Amino acid sequence: MSKRILITSLLITLFILLVFAFTSNELYYAQTEGDATSHLVEKMSALEESEETPDDAGRLSDMLDVDVTVFGDDGKALSSSLPEVQEGATPDSGDIAEAAAADGNYVYTTPSVNEGHTYVHVCRNIGGTLVRLTAEIISRSRVLVTMLPNLAIFILIDLVVCLLFTWLSTTFILRPVKEFALDAIGNDKKIETKYTELKPVADVINWKNEYVRAAQKSKDEFISNVTHEMNTPLTSIRGFAELIASGNMPQDKMIAAGKTISAQSERLSAMIKQILNYSAIDDDTVKSYDVDISRLIGDVLDNFEPMLKEKGLTMLRRIDENVIIESTHERITEILDNLVSNAIKYNKPNGSIIVTLRGAVLTVEDTGIGIAHDELPHIFSRFYTVDKSHGESVGFGLGLPIVRKLCDRSGWKLSVDSVKGEGTVFTVDFGAAKPNGSDAKAKK
Repeated sequence: MSKRILITSLLITLFILLVFAFTSNELYYAQTEGDATSHLVEKMSALEESEETPDDAGRLSDMLDVDVTVFGDDGKALSSSLPEVQEGATPDSGDIAEAAAADGNYVYTTPSVNEGHTYVHVCRNIGGTLVRLTAEIISRSRVLVTMLPNLAIFILIDLVVCLLFTWLSTTFILRPVKEFALDAIGNDKKIETKYTELKPVADVINWKNEYVRAAQKSKDEFISNVTHEMNTPLTSIRGFAELIASGNMPQDKMIAAGKTISAQSERLSAMIKQILNYSAIDDDTVKSYDVDISRLIGDVLDNFEPMLKEKGLTMLRRIDENVIIESTHERITEILDNLVSNAIKYNKPNGSIIVTLRGAVLTVEDTGIGIAHDELPHIFSRFYTVDKSHGESVGFGLGLPIVRKLCDRSGWKLSVDSVKGEGTVFTVDFGAAKPNGSDAKAKK
């Protein structure tokens, strides 16, 4: 953090210093050139008012205290106080021609033969003779070179100031952040701060802590639930296995014990499979393909007929035909299995289940015990179970989380609506179905 503050402040201040330096250089040169021009214009006015004959440049130079050059009609120098301008020469021929044609004063500049300086010229036609007054000033480049040592000193001062600012920032300005971080470590209580800038961070940490506590609580409940559920079939398996091993069981009871052991083993296997299935969803690398969910839903629902008869439940199907979406058979089957299983498990005696597919929207509605309003936000959390006293096989709280996880991975919308004591409706919106007809059928 301190290195970033130092580099950022140094870059900003260096940029400001350089802009200031070059701007000051231009302003100083412009001021110098303007002063020289004003001085020459004043001298030219004085020469014009003196009514001196502009024929001898040396005499005029002594009188005006500036360099003077006198030109003839042909643009050649008649006389000059500048040693580099010889008689008959035509220096700055283009500017001289423009000066001869101009009314009043004509101002222009030329580089000096002395490196690092510039000539400022003011020309005027006086009595038919072109007179040029010249002043030598320092050039732009020389002004910049002269300024560089001072600029280097300012850069060193800027570096020292930036180091001091960085130290102050990390020592005083960032001290509340460090204290805030130390306070957040290992603190289970809600974090408060008096600094407005840190309140969003406090909110995120408090939310994160709450989420972690809720996850830990759910995990503890899950471990307790799984331990209890596993212990029941394991106790049964161990007890019957010991009886069989003793050799004292009649043949008919031994066969019944074997069936019990097999059934309890199946229960354990299903429990482990469900846990592994939830963990494996993220590692699913199977590519999607076109699935006729109308036909697939019908096949899946047929498998529930024996369970429906056993529970005395009625299932009504309202399935649009030829609805095609991009997915896999396994994903759709997993979703429908969990939703219908819950609808059967938590239904009332002689209740009903309605499975509807309209376009690419699937709904599973039951007339069961419903879900309390305060429990709805938690039903898709891992290991969360509703109405733990209902029945002997309430499950492990992974069915609906699996449904949510599959929907989230596929980009489908999952929603639930429930009234306690009246029933529950789960809705899965698969998005846009592929066009392949949509003849509806209703079958009971």
